[in-house]
Amino acid sequence: MSTRRLIAVALLALAPFAFLTAVGSYHLYSTGWGFIAWWPMMGCFALAYFLGWRWTRRSRAKLLPDTGIGEPPATWTDRDRQAWRVVEARATAVTTISTEEVVDAHRYADTAIALALDVARVYRPDAADPFGHLTLPEIVTCAELVARDLNDRVTKYVPGSHLFRVDDWKSAKRAVDWGKTALDLSWFARAVVNPINTGLQYVASKASGSILNRVQENVMLWFHTAFVHELGKHLIELNSGRLKVGADKYRELIDKNGPSGAPASLTIALVGQVKAGKSSVANALLGEHRAATDTLPATAGATKYALNLPDLPPMTLVDTAGYGAAGPTESEVANAVSAAENADLILVVGHARTAARTADVAMLNRLENAFAAKPHLRFPPAIVALTHVDLLTPAMEWAPPYDWKAGTRKKEEQMRDALAAARADLGERFPVIVPVCAESGKEWNVQGELIEMLAAALDDTRGTALLKAFHREGRAGAARKTVDQVLNAGREALGILWQSVKR
Repeated sequence: MSTRRLIAVALLALAPFAFLTAVGSYHLYSTGWGFIAWWPMMGCFALAYFLGWRWTRRSRAKLLPDTGIGEPPATWTDRDRQAWRVVEARATAVTTISTEEVVDAHRYADTAIALALDVARVYRPDAADPFGHLTLPEIVTCAELVARDLNDRVTKYVPGSHLFRVDDWKSAKRAVDWGKTALDLSWFARAVVNPINTGLQYVASKASGSILNRVQENVMLWFHTAFVHELGKHLIELNSGRLKVGADKYRELIDKNGPSGAPASLTIALVGQVKAGKSSVANALLGEHRAATDTLPATAGATKYALNLPDLPPMTLVDTAGYGAAGPTESEVANAVSAAENADLILVVGHARTAARTADVAMLNRLENAFAAKPHLRFPPAIVALTHVDLLTPAMEWAPPYDWKAGTRKKEEQMRDALAAARADLGERFPVIVPVCAESGKEWNVQGELIEMLAAALDDTRGTALLKAFHREGRAGAARKTVDQVLNAGREALGILWQSVKR
């Protein structure tokens, strides 16, 4: 649509309103109702000014859609969250933006390069080039995802964005400036005829105009912030290595395993000291329906079981070899690390009557250090099952059910004390601790609260599973893609050579 046609359409659309405004104003003036009618109109303007000032007194109007990510995705590691704080800092650093800047393509390019370097330095502190450590397909995938998501936002929230060209926006800005000049001249002419009414109208017009300007500034700032957030989100995915799989596979994995999708299966690693009750907990989870077919091929130092619970995805329990009270050996640590790396959730099994948990703390520290060396993965969510609560004082009493959170019986008080002691030893990094009894014939709280906690951890386990899926796909596809690229290039070269021979 040309500029002249755009102006013609705008004038035709506004002409009826201008006509009605002129006729109405003349009628109010000729009948003497103009002064009276303007009082409620002034009240409306005053209320509009107050609400506009209140809602736009901050740089980002709360009426506009959120441009951020809300809660960080479950797939993000600690390093990803650190990178997002960098993105947020750059987004909030801009508090005002002009119309000229909004339509300036160079500004977006400069912002993108600067933000890319900031994010890259979170992952590679010595990075001098934001893209030097990346492959070309990864960069193209990032650009494709950013363009698609930003286009969805613009199409949804910017009226007429599919009709107006950049030149049209610039022309509209010049037309508005001319209109403001013409309006200022009209105020002077009208003030000669009716100075009082014109003065009141002028004040109301300026007040409403300032609010409209602030709303406009908020909208432009929202658009800029949305651009920074969308770009930053995908730059994090890019530097984390998750875009190695390509745009189509990336979206497929997100849709399948993300917050809106259900994971196909989950793996739970059982970790704990010798005689802490890991096998008993596994048996209690499996229940009476355990069969020989439930046992899966095991790795060294671990036994695997298939676990199917109502309303939950299929699970695999990996019962790792226990370690002694003196602490885990190197081989025991290696087996536990291997199980944890392949697990979506870690179930730490501890004895309620064990006063010293130095060995448990040492194992968990080793596990965390192992994951710290692999920042593309995240430490799986962990739940602590405190076993043998039936042996707590009074040891001869066992009469479930127990209300361990608020009950007043001695056994219930002892459970709370045992959980408090375990939390003090393990720290706040493992906030979910569940008291259970897994001894055959005395089972309590395994099929109840422990399974409920497993279900509650599903969102976190989805994120862990998705990160592993990205890692597997990225590694598995590398060799295959290289072979395909060589074959495609060879076919293309042979085709060109054949055409040259024919000529």
